[in-house]
Amino acid sequence: MISTVLFDSLSPGPHLLLLGGVHGDENPGMRALAKLLDQLHAGRIRLLRGKVTVAARVNAAAAKRGVHFIEENLNRIVRRHDASATHEQRLANELIPLIDAADAVLDLHGTPAPTRPFVFLDDESPENRAWADKLGADYLLCGWPALYSDGKTVTTTEYAQSRGKRALTVEVGQNDDAACAETGLAFALRSLAHFGLTSAASPVPAPRALRLTRVVYREREGAFARPWKNFDTVNEGEVLARYADGVESTAPGDGVVIMPFEGAEFGSEWFYLAVPA
Repeated sequence: MISTVLFDSLSPGPHLLLLGGVHGDENPGMRALAKLLDQLHAGRIRLLRGKVTVAARVNAAAAKRGVHFIEENLNRIVRRHDASATHEQRLANELIPLIDAADAVLDLHGTPAPTRPFVFLDDESPENRAWADKLGADYLLCGWPALYSDGKTVTTTEYAQSRGKRALTVEVGQNDDAACAETGLAFALRSLAHFGLTSAASPVPAPRALRLTRVVYREREGAFARPWKNFDTVNEGEVLARYADGVESTAPGDGVVIMPFEGAEFGSEWFYLAVPA
């Protein structure tokens, strides 16, 4: 069910896997990789060594409907499902061999609200950090695995890292902003250059590093204290959200609000908090 395109230089080198559309409503990655495929097919980009596999619309059924997923969040269940019972579990079983065959994985995502681009650095090794620093994202977020340490959540990057691969997830920009496709394309091109598959890219400023410290779930009816934007700063004790019963969620310390989504479903991530890394 996952459509892929493989470009092979026929010269030894790394194998890079590029993913878009793991979430069907996140257009920036899908649009960016469609642009990359156009350039590769037209010969405007030529590989010097190694190979690249492009899966531009991983969850094509969800993308066709414009929804996040069909039955469950694919980017929480990237593991082998021996008795697959949902659409996304079957996709996970197809995604795993694609990741296993690669040396590095770049997964391009989008956000519901406007944002500056940021990259998740789950693997904080020097090699992975060097790659993240060369992407050109504004922010770098560490600490995701510690928030989901129960092992029930497995993302594309977490699975890749468990198999000894380098892997990054990048939030390119707002889902409805067509201009973000160029940003995502730049991330893909700089990744190709970083691994020596194409010629060197121009240097970019290093991102500002933050460490995620807390995830807050929307447990019941409530609203944000004000319309938070991604990377808004908060002060210790500041009210972040109020439930309808009057209970308040406050900042435990000075920090930054990450990925606020006021309309999150009950039981889903409402917002995250981070501090400088």
